[in-house]
Amino acid sequence: MVTMPRSARLAAWANAWLRSESSMDDVLTRVCGDDEPHDVAGLPGDATTSSLVTALSKLRDRGAGSFRVVLPVPGDPAGLGGPRQLTEAAIDAGEAVLAHGAGLALVPEIQAFGPPGDEGHLVTWRCYEAEIPPLGATLAEAEQQLASTLIDAGSSLAALDVASWRPEVATLLNDVRKSQIAEPLPRTYPPRAQMVAARSIRLLAVAGFALDDDGGAVSAAAAQSRRDVLAPLERAARHALVAACNSLDQ
Repeated sequence: MVTMPRSARLAAWANAWLRSESSMDDVLTRVCGDDEPHDVAGLPGDATTSSLVTALSKLRDRGAGSFRVVLPVPGDPAGLGGPRQLTEAAIDAGEAVLAHGAGLALVPEIQAFGPPGDEGHLVTWRCYEAEIPPLGATLAEAEQQLASTLIDAGSSLAALDVASWRPEVATLLNDVRKSQIAEPLPRTYPPRAQMVAARSIRLLAVAGFALDDDGGAVSAAAAQSRRDVLAPLERAARHALVAACNSLDQ
């Protein structure tokens, strides 16, 4: 099953909760999924961990008016304004949630347990001080960039025959083409944000499948060609998902 990163889910559903358009039970269900109950560590004034319910309430009391997701990777720390400790932790995790108005951020620390095929996850959100930068690309800008990148990548993906060796890739690309995609965000978000988020998470999955495994590449040159095509698509999809989840602030 294709899902959004935990930080994207937390930002989106916490925003709906802040607007009284989603219950805390909905937030927990959507964010935690099959995980064990999430904890939050390092909140100012807390000597021990807090539940996610308590942490969100405390962040709201500290002035958080919205939550923003960031999905940084090495060389592309988009959405982060520092300080260094937060930037390094967020890049290492590949995700974080910024509490806009509270000057704090949450970064997930994830520990898997159990046998392969039946793994569970323990998730602790680590709180950091955060400098909140201005928003990046608008939803419209990110959507346009994603569409342009997908057009550029389309013929190359077909030539590289990426879908032939991973059935998941073919299915995901078919979903994107036919727009057969469920709404991944709370109903607080408009249809355009829903569509962009849904398309983005599937294209991120396509890029992830192909970049993580070169099994379909017959040579090192073919593997590099695949990476050259998919890296811009991964970046555009990642930025578009961020823009969709943060679009209520625009």
